[in-house]
Amino acid sequence: MATAYRIADWDTPLWVSPNRRESRFSRGVAVVQYWSMHPLGPWAEHLRYHDVRDPVEARELYARPRVSRLDLPVDILHVDFDTAAAHGISADDLVDDDWAACQDWAATLTVPGILVPSAALPGTESLVLFGPMARVPYGAEPIGPIDLPCDATADMGAVTPDLLRLVRWRGSTHLGLKAWRAGGPPVPTPAVSYPAP
Repeated sequence: MATAYRIADWDTPLWVSPNRRESRFSRGVAVVQYWSMHPLGPWAEHLRYHDVRDPVEARELYARPRVSRLDLPVDILHVDFDTAAAHGISADDLVDDDWAACQDWAATLTVPGILVPSAALPGTESLVLFGPMARVPYGAEPIGPIDLPCDATADMGAVTPDLLRLVRWRGSTHLGLKAWRAGGPPVPTPAVSYPAP
């Protein structure tokens, strides 16, 4: 059993139809669900996607945080920097700002999902689930294979601006990849101060 997090302002955080825009693991022709395995992950992705770097602007950014409690499929593919090459993708490509290699690689996969390093928040992982999914209430027992228990944790939440110092922005070095290349210890699990210093 795992807990996963995401931000979604619409009525459900899940897709049953192909995604409307490209993403790291889809060219917009597949149904892909993105979750983070760390509660700060979705906020880091949100800040990075919208390029919100100013603390004042970050304080005014509201979104609907979601949480899911799910059984990860037994055949989910766990890929990290160490194992990337063995699975047909480079460690660099997993977190590269150019999504092409990830999109090509994902199109060849036949697994229900992958667990990969987060490009936006070093030290955390992203859960990518392939295929349509439908929301059932958090804590409910899924009836079918597409049911995913999840709920909002707030109608609208705000992120602590202290997260800004931990976000890996487009064009910047991924500290987790850098630490892996150097053969040193992995970056620590991210944590923020609240209120921000």
